[in-house]
Order: sequence, then C-alpha cells, then structure tokens
Amino acid sequence: MTTVIDDILRENTAYYRRTKTMLVGRLLVNERGSLIRKQINGKTYNYLRKVHNGKRRDLYLGPESSLHMQRVQKSIEQSKSNLIELRRAKDALKKLRAKNMDHEDFTGRIKELFQLMDHEGLWDEGLQLVGSWCFKVYQNYLGVEHYPIRTVDVDFAIKIPYRGTPVKIGEKLREMGFQEDRNRKDGSIAYLAGDISIEFLKHRMGDGKSEGDTYIRELDIAPQPVPYLKILLDHPRTYRFRDLGKITVPSMPAFLAHKLAVSSKRRDPAKKEKDLRQALAVARAVLQDPELVEEFHTVVSGLHKSQQKMISKLAQSSDKFVPGSSRTFGEILC
Repeated sequence: MTTVIDDILRENTAYYRRTKTMLVGRLLVNERGSLIRKQINGKTYNYLRKVHNGKRRDLYLGPESSLHMQRVQKSIEQSKSNLIELRRAKDALKKLRAKNMDHEDFTGRIKELFQLMDHEGLWDEGLQLVGSWCFKVYQNYLGVEHYPIRTVDVDFAIKIPYRGTPVKIGEKLREMGFQEDRNRKDGSIAYLAGDISIEFLKHRMGDGKSEGDTYIRELDIAPQPVPYLKILLDHPRTYRFRDLGKITVPSMPAFLAHKLAVSSKRRDPAKKEKDLRQALAVARAVLQDPELVEEFHTVVSGLHKSQQKMISKLAQSSDKFVPGSSRTFGEILC
C-alpha cells in the first residue's frame, strides 16, 4: 500500500528528473567557453575563449553593441544559470535517493548511442555523425564560432554498399527503447525515444527514382536517400573526445562544401539561411588553417562543373540571406 508520503516523494522525483533532463538539453545547445574583453589602444575588443586539447583559442566576437556579441553573451549567461539550476536538481534527486540518474538525462542517452556505434565498429566502417550534432561537435571541440542550434535530432550517414561485419543496429536501437517510425514516402525508418530522433542517411544517386528498397539487411536499418551526401562520406575524420568518446564526423572543408551545395538548391528561405549561417561559421574556422583551405579546394574541384558553378553563384549572392557572408565565401573560394 502506498502512503501520501510515497506519492509526494514520487511526484518530487519525477519533477526533478524532468527539470534535469530539460536543463541538460539546454546546456548542450548553448555556447560553452568564457567571455574575454581586451583593451587595445583604448578600445574594447570582445572574444570567446575556448580550450581544446590544452590549447587556448580566442575567437573575435565584435564590439559590445554588435548583435552577435549580445547573442553569445546571453547564451553564456544562460548556460551559467542553467548549470546552477542543474546542480540543485541533482542535489534534490540525491536527497530523494533517485536511482540510475546517469542514464536518465539527454547527455547519458547520447553517450550511450555513440558508444554503441563505437562498440559495433561502425565508425570504422563508413558511419558518420552529420547534421546539427556534427556542427555542435565543431563548435564545442574544433573552434567553430557560436551559432544557435534548436534541434537535438541525431543524424548518421552511412556509406552504401556496406562492407563491414553485419550488425543488427536497428534491433539494438529497439532494445535501447527506441520506437520505429517508417516514412511511407521513401521507406526510410527513423527511431524515436522521448525528445530524441535518430535518422540514418545514405547518398542518393541522381533524382532518386532508381533507389528501390532502402532496407539494408546487414544493418537492419532503412536509410533515407539524400543528395550530395557523398561529399561528406568521402572525407571522414575520427576523433576521441572526453565527453563523447570515439566519433567520426566529416572534415570541416567537406561539411562546408556540402552546406553550400545543399543551400544552392534550397527553395525555403529559412532553411537556406540556416545552411548559410552554419557554412559561414565553418568557413571562418577553415580560413584560419591553410591546410583546411587547400582541402576545401580539393573537395570542390572534385564536384561536377555544374555544382561548382552553383556554389560560386550562391557565394556571390549569399548576402541576401546572411549579410556580409559573400566576402568570406569569396575569400575561401578564390
């Protein structure tokens, strides 16, 4: 028989668990780093300081009055506030003797997912983390400047035909509690659990009419065919990060070329702007490393002439969607 006190404890535990999950999700998409102000010749210059592999890096944000500076400052302040609230929620859960805390927040779920891919050897067999989570990896670990991401969807690209050892990754995701969500239009399957949506993608040949059945028996998944994905799949980079473990993402030059190629075909202005803003942030990081610039030129030169022209044309007109971007794109394309 349950008592009134049992009900109160159960309600309080559920409340603090929901609060903890919400705060962790916010911390994942907010900026990390510290705001630094430098006085040079009597003027104030603002920088975002990040540390990666023991190396300190300061990214210029602009003057105090700039919109970009204000957004980053607000994001950092929000992160500090959320971190304090998160500690309070964790303390409350400890007092309530909540069990399995490490596996009930968003971070734990994502770590578990990446560890599964590592354990099954898929990072070494052509699997890549792409999309918004890939961009967050660039921001948090590879020095790309802040640009807010409002999605927590996880997208994986897989090289087809698959040449690795068969592994029923779809079955394993179901065992983790993910539910299948089949797209009737193209036959692809997504996996849903709470706020997390997982999609697998593969390169689409031509207009996609000859794709046929998308189900991959060796992996027990049905990836969605998307154009230009080969740009990413041909340029993998594998890292091992303390927070996430081993992970494979596209190289930043390949990501940049892919974003420009995809954006050139967008009809939705909002999606085009999102692509271009991410491309601009990555382009600024790539421009700081001559080797990355050279790789970008190699990636673009490997594209079809018509795709190269589309990218060049888009770069020249990008100011209509992201003011000031054409100068940066022009600099990296020259």
